[in-house]
Amino acid sequence: MRGRRATDDEVETWQSDGWVLLEGLVAAEEIDAATADLPEMFPTPEQYHADPEGETERWLGRPPAADEGFVWPPDGPGFRPEQHRWRREFPFAGSGLMNRLCVHDAIVDFAERAMQTTDIRLYQAGVAAKYTGITNYEQPMHTDRNHSWLPARREAPWWHVETFLYLSDVDIDHAPTHLVSVRDAAGRPITAPLFMPAWDPELYAAERPASGVRGSLLAYRPDVFHRAVNLTAPGAARFLLNVSYKTAGQDWVGYDSWQSRANGPGWDAFVEGSTPRQLELFGFPPPGHPIWDAAFVDATAERYPGLDLTPWRAALADR
Repeated sequence: MRGRRATDDEVETWQSDGWVLLEGLVAAEEIDAATADLPEMFPTPEQYHADPEGETERWLGRPPAADEGFVWPPDGPGFRPEQHRWRREFPFAGSGLMNRLCVHDAIVDFAERAMQTTDIRLYQAGVAAKYTGITNYEQPMHTDRNHSWLPARREAPWWHVETFLYLSDVDIDHAPTHLVSVRDAAGRPITAPLFMPAWDPELYAAERPASGVRGSLLAYRPDVFHRAVNLTAPGAARFLLNVSYKTAGQDWVGYDSWQSRANGPGWDAFVEGSTPRQLELFGFPPPGHPIWDAAFVDATAERYPGLDLTPWRAALADR
């Protein structure tokens, strides 16, 4: 895969500040090839804005009104259900190139170096779309408490990496995430559900927008205060791939369950086109794992006829 390797300074920035924007980490031509599949997942911006209600019904049916315990005012920050209306989860429809971005060498390399271990697992993967005018996308300042049963730890080996890979250019009018360095947010409880602007204007004054071209990777930690802002460009849309990694064995951290999707052709195609290392990122046992014997390798070959099981058979021969 094409792309660049994150610099040591970028890795250190993530470790010390809690977030970093890696400009152009994945090559633009690779993004363009993968995003050719987006029309199989979402309406194009032109299609959506030509007929918002019709396109929503065509793709999603008629979404019921949200049953909210609290209704946010139309102006100002809020967590509005419509902010997350357009989302697709791994494995994605189309050629499979979007699936490959989830295990892109440049992203995996950054995650390993940031968390200071190669024993990592991918625990979240989804593509999200936003269209101007659906709702007010502005959110209050918050940390991501919905990725773990426990409060976030602020040191290795307990970090995990959340990332947004930009599938379209994200400038100031296209809702770049705003984040605050952990140093600028020092002293604030990361277990708080949110901070509104009137409660902590200094926190909002310290936020910075993560604008970047397609192929850029925004990486942040769960203890980082951040928020979405409104998408204001007329007739626009923003697309990104959300990929998160954790250290293996951290069962209290999670988001998506891959096994629930294991019966679909998209998963089969992904497995059969993957390396042992890429499969290990999903918890697939690597060659040499105790679960493998000759009969079990043969059974796996029956399930995934296109998977090259040579490395697994070689590991058995070396026992």
